[in-house]
Amino acid sequence: MLEMVLRSHQTVKLDPPYLLRKYGATEEEFDQISNEDIKAELLDGELIVHSAASLRHDNLCTFLSFLVRAYADRRQLGMVYGANNAAMRLASHRKLAPDLMFISVKRLSRTTGKEVEGVPDLVIEVLSESTRRYDLEEKRQIYRQAGIDEIWLVDEDRRHLIVDYRQKRSYRAQVKGRGRVISQVLPGFWLDAAWLWKAQLPETLTCLQKILGTGKTKLTTKAQSTSSR
Repeated sequence: MLEMVLRSHQTVKLDPPYLLRKYGATEEEFDQISNEDIKAELLDGELIVHSAASLRHDNLCTFLSFLVRAYADRRQLGMVYGANNAAMRLASHRKLAPDLMFISVKRLSRTTGKEVEGVPDLVIEVLSESTRRYDLEEKRQIYRQAGIDEIWLVDEDRRHLIVDYRQKRSYRAQVKGRGRVISQVLPGFWLDAAWLWKAQLPETLTCLQKILGTGKTKLTTKAQSTSSR
């Protein structure tokens, strides 16, 4: 819950979800407020503060982060950020914090101790009640202007995944509710969009094994090992 103190000294309590904007903000103000507990963004002088994510939103982000990061690690393709509100600086007074972003090996030199300088290869946004319009209209356009190679927008309400693929100076958009969604920046990576709409998300290791093409791995527990002796 966020408390706002007005000039009349009245306190207004805001229950989530919300998306607050402060106009005329600087990068210094952004740096002061942004941390792993508060998700904030700076867009052309507007400081945008997000309410805490819902458990479902957090669950989807964790699911996607595990799959993308584990795959990138296995293939030694790069790094995945976003769990602690990591930000990227696209230009002066433009600092955005996607739910997830993938940085390829060739671009890792752009990462600093606190943020990414420049354009990542892939960004993923999980839409929520408070961010739907902001993500689909404002951030999506900024990502395209910046020339990000791949943009994923997870729309659970409508049960479809929107992917923008960069093609030279334009983008090709794909919308899928089920079936394989294939990444162009993570060679060989895919996921079934239908996984994302299940009330109980699929087991991450099973999904990763399918993506890697390794099939099911039989795990032997300590109890099973003891009983077989």
